[in-house]
Amino acid sequence: MPTKKKATEDTPKSLSDEVNTLEKNIQSVEVLTGPKIFLRATLLALFLAFILLLITGIGFGIWGLTKVNQFLTAANLSFSEAKTIVDNGIHTTPKSTHFVSTFLVLGVDSLDTRPGSPELTDTMMLIYLNYAKGTITMVPLPRDTWNQEYQTKINALYHYGKERYPESPEKFPTEVIEEMTRSHIDYTVVVTMDQVGTIIDMLGGISIDVPVAFTDEEFPRPDVDVTVVTDPELLYQTVSFEEGEQTLDGERALQYIRSRKSGDDQGSDTARANRQQLVVEALVTKLQSPEIIKSATTAGSLLRYYLDTFDQYISIEEVIGIGVAVLQEQKRLSFISKSLSTSLDSENPLLINPPVWKYNVWVWEVADQDSFRNFFTSLVE
Repeated sequence: MPTKKKATEDTPKSLSDEVNTLEKNIQSVEVLTGPKIFLRATLLALFLAFILLLITGIGFGIWGLTKVNQFLTAANLSFSEAKTIVDNGIHTTPKSTHFVSTFLVLGVDSLDTRPGSPELTDTMMLIYLNYAKGTITMVPLPRDTWNQEYQTKINALYHYGKERYPESPEKFPTEVIEEMTRSHIDYTVVVTMDQVGTIIDMLGGISIDVPVAFTDEEFPRPDVDVTVVTDPELLYQTVSFEEGEQTLDGERALQYIRSRKSGDDQGSDTARANRQQLVVEALVTKLQSPEIIKSATTAGSLLRYYLDTFDQYISIEEVIGIGVAVLQEQKRLSFISKSLSTSLDSENPLLINPPVWKYNVWVWEVADQDSFRNFFTSLVE
């Protein structure tokens, strides 16, 4: 891994009422990301479970008991386990600085059939949840941003973290991003494309209104081992998407957001990022649909998947604690998208594009360290 050149920090009064209030206060999301999906899905699942437990407890009969049993069966939890989770979660105080919780999201896109390829984080984003202001501020970190201390692009930090912290490789990018931005990161979540596909299938697919049709004749087949197969006709397949609304299962959704060889402007990184945003927005819309919220089995399955996959990054008790902290503030949540200015769009950029010979690779370089860090520290003030 690269060597550092030089060393340079009251329970809600009625949970069902609070949930209804939260649902009314949530505004449309301008830009949505991985943790928003998973936090919201799990919160809804647990709140639904708790509401159903209350219904059962006050004697609403067999309907409530049936729903609770369906939820607990799908989540593979006993009644006492679920109650303990909720009880502990309600009394869990979220990690924060100045009442702002900071999340680092690492989006990894890798295939088991591409052995030897490094796991690079195609998506990196800092998210600031300000409980007092009721804001969620999202700042994408360009994957080609150069880290001077370790002489590498930041999208390789997770890969190098596997050497430094084999059990928790996300710790290394967390440490480096903290150092670069002077942001104390409270939670780091690693999300893979395959996990997104799994959740889409669990939800029964998502609806996408494809704005631009395109065809990719060189889409890699995910089930072909490139160390064994060399025939291009076997390595690649053709995928096409027509313009208009359509329902995508997990496999088709991943084709939509992974495609990069269409030969037109839809093959650009910008177009790919826009397609990823469309899929995430569709996911959130589906997660909020009545059919999902009212399905005890689906809610329980989502909770089980969270416990098995993401609880290692943010415990379910912490997720509930975050939800309770938001509810207690009674704020109207608003979503703010910010971006780092570059030499392509600003006269006083935070990131500049140096000549390739400087690092022997195309990168974004921090123009001024103090300005760069002040941009991030201002988000927790």
